[in-house]
Amino acid sequence: MGLLIGLLGPLVIENDQRRVGKLPRKARALMAYLASQSGRPVSRERLSDLLWPYQGSDQARHSLRNCLLELRKALGQSAGRYLAAEFANCRLQDIETDVDRFEQLSRSKDHAELAGAADLYRGEFLADFVIDSEPFQEWLASERDRTLDLICGILQRLTALQDDAGEHEEAIKSARRLAGLDPLSEIGQRALIRAYARAGRRPEALRQYRTCAEILKRELGVAPDAETQALANEIAHAGGIAEPSGGRPAGRPGEARVPASASISVKRDAIGGMASIQEMSRLQWPCLLPSIAVAVAPLRNLTGDPAQQYLMEAFTDDLVTDLLRHGPGLSLARIGEERRTTEALPRIAGSDVEYVVTGSAQRSGARTFRVNVQITDATTAEYRWAGRYEFGSEEAGPAQVRITRQVSREVHALLLREASRRAFVNAGVELGLGECLGQAAHALKGKIRPELTAEAQRWFLAALAIDPRNVEALIGLAKTCQHLVSAPWWADSSAATVAFDLGQEAITSALELAPRNAVAKCIQGMLYSAAGQLEEAATAFDRALAVDPRLASAHGFSGYNAAFLGHAEETLPAVERAMSLDQSDRRHSVFYFFGGFAELLLGRTDGAIALLQKSLERNPSYGCAQLFLMGALSLVGRKAEAARAVTAFREQYPASRANDFEQLWLARSTCALYRAQIDPVFEKIRSLGVGG
Repeated sequence: MGLLIGLLGPLVIENDQRRVGKLPRKARALMAYLASQSGRPVSRERLSDLLWPYQGSDQARHSLRNCLLELRKALGQSAGRYLAAEFANCRLQDIETDVDRFEQLSRSKDHAELAGAADLYRGEFLADFVIDSEPFQEWLASERDRTLDLICGILQRLTALQDDAGEHEEAIKSARRLAGLDPLSEIGQRALIRAYARAGRRPEALRQYRTCAEILKRELGVAPDAETQALANEIAHAGGIAEPSGGRPAGRPGEARVPASASISVKRDAIGGMASIQEMSRLQWPCLLPSIAVAVAPLRNLTGDPAQQYLMEAFTDDLVTDLLRHGPGLSLARIGEERRTTEALPRIAGSDVEYVVTGSAQRSGARTFRVNVQITDATTAEYRWAGRYEFGSEEAGPAQVRITRQVSREVHALLLREASRRAFVNAGVELGLGECLGQAAHALKGKIRPELTAEAQRWFLAALAIDPRNVEALIGLAKTCQHLVSAPWWADSSAATVAFDLGQEAITSALELAPRNAVAKCIQGMLYSAAGQLEEAATAFDRALAVDPRLASAHGFSGYNAAFLGHAEETLPAVERAMSLDQSDRRHSVFYFFGGFAELLLGRTDGAIALLQKSLERNPSYGCAQLFLMGALSLVGRKAEAARAVTAFREQYPASRANDFEQLWLARSTCALYRAQIDPVFEKIRSLGVGG
């Protein structure tokens, strides 16, 4: 039968129908990781960094060799058949995994095959794994999210197919499982409510609605959304049952929520129309806030052991470093132990401190620690956030990283809320949440231009000032930030850095509220890709398409991202899929550019010219298409046409910012194949006199 490895649920390894005995934790982790790669080789360096990140390189390689020996012992005489441990790479070959079969069946439209895929999901990916390695845990969390997305999509489609086939009891079972896997997802809750109703079990459908409402209120402090309430009301009316209670979504526990009918003051111009973005603020980009001052106090050592003081100092240093790296909108100061009260806070660069980070560490057992961290409003002395963590002494390093990242994340969440609060400062006519979102959508309907994107950004921030948990506004804000990150010539480099951080915070918050929102996952990928984090981008696009295989933007941008990874041959097929799914002519300008860019990398210059010209037919001011069209025309000797493209580019960008364009495409990828493909193009562009 060969080597069978089960990754969905607890790890199971069977060799010729015999279950492989107990392995050391790191050896099991190595086996699981290699099995998940579907036969692809993995470098020894990658494996060492993944499993032993806190060791030196020599010690990590030694540990890897020991693990490989353990695997050979466990596999016995068949080790040479399955485990290929070469000088530079390692891989598993000729094996079968449940994940490979699960992914294959998940793409099926067949009723029985989807049911088979659902049966393969025994539990979360490597459910019994806890490894003392931050990189491994990050990979594990990513795979768990990905496979959870897949099983939720499978069960959602399976429930619908079973309902359509009249298999109502089977549909209820599938929907129950879906709702159980992700109880905070209203998609699963609606599937179960609908399955009960179609089986004629209306009272149970309405009980499930009330259960859903209770879970959302308890865990998130919100009510079911309008679609869920409408479904429950429809079922109640159809059965002559009293209308279920719903109500407007509530805010977080302990936080006053502003209803959708609430408003925010916005300045109007003298003739009653909406004021321009320039009139509303001196800042072109609302995300570029005046610096917000944060003070960080050293972690208090309450362990009774002075030798632990170095851990407290290391925590504070790491936190300040992380905030500086990811928070261009922050001004930071460290304060001493004697100045941790709000009355004794320093001033930073002439500004009063707005938030203070404090904390303490103490022993909770012979070999365990408890760390408490708080973020306090310096003006009111009220807690804005508090976290509590417990860990063993051997886990101090990974725990420190985890706590630091969480605190940094919460500070950036406060920065996002501050950006929303400051979005509008002028008194005037009252606007509600719906009108703010409408104004933002209207600004984004036109061509992608800096003034329109900046205006939309302001409106999304205004909406978040009314409702900080509005998913549409969070996604919209992230989209405007992605526009700026993708076009750094719109502003200075610091603006793009701030926009990336703000966009990531917004999209992370959106995905916490709506974890299966495919558009949010796609925009997350677009942000990663624009910032040169290409592997992370590819993962985000895959997750978006796992939720919604018909999401055109995910297909198109995933194909574009592939070109930077050295796989330009994948771009045009992805673009063609995107264009067949999205009939928007405005979007096609972008998609045609992606295709032309990739064809140019592949040396198919005539095809590239045709696609770039189509892009410019739809958007004549598209500077990216102009830039690469002039390079493509020059490559094939069409000098007069290239000169006209240069003229069009200079009219669009009179300051001759071609260097900004060039840096975006050169700095975005370190892939040797991509650099070899793109360098000749920019040599031609520079020869036309638009560089420098």
